Amino acid sequence: MELQGYINDLEKILKSLSDYDKKGLDTSSLRLFIKNLKTFEKIQNSRLSNSALNMSFEDKLELIKAFLEDKKVFPRIKDVIEFANQDLFLKFEDQKESRILTIKRIISRVEKNPELKEKIKTAVINIRNREVHSHNSYKSKKELEKVESFTKWAEILRNL
Repeated sequence: MELQGYINDLEKILKSLSDYDKKGLDTSSLRLFIKNLKTFEKIQNSRLSNSALNMSFEDKLELIKAFLEDKKVFPRIKDVIEFANQDLFLKFEDQKESRILTIKRIISRVEKNPELKEKIKTAVINIRNREVHSHNSYKSKKELEKVESFTKWAEILRNL
């Protein structure tokens, strides 16, 4: 079965659980899983196409959003803000806003200024290179996951 088939099945299951949801069943995890599965499918499709020419600007923004939402890359909101300030030169103040709102603000700036997309690509590749080639011989599991995530995102965003 294709990934889209699984997504359709999960959405049907979610819909069939709506009565239980109204009675108090928490289906937020399933909703989040479906959203992540859809993003994963877009990422896989972009890898298979190996060309960003077929992707719409909105799809490219969705990939950038998925990158910024990746908690292995940016475990804290502070990390997202530091990335925006240091690598994209967006000059965000230290915020008390939510992660979602901060990411929305970054995406809206990319929409207004498409050159930021290129800065994001360059920054991700530079961070990936810095993380992979750091001289630290011992890396914790968390550091290794971060390097793997940056490697994955550098490969995906390279073609945007």
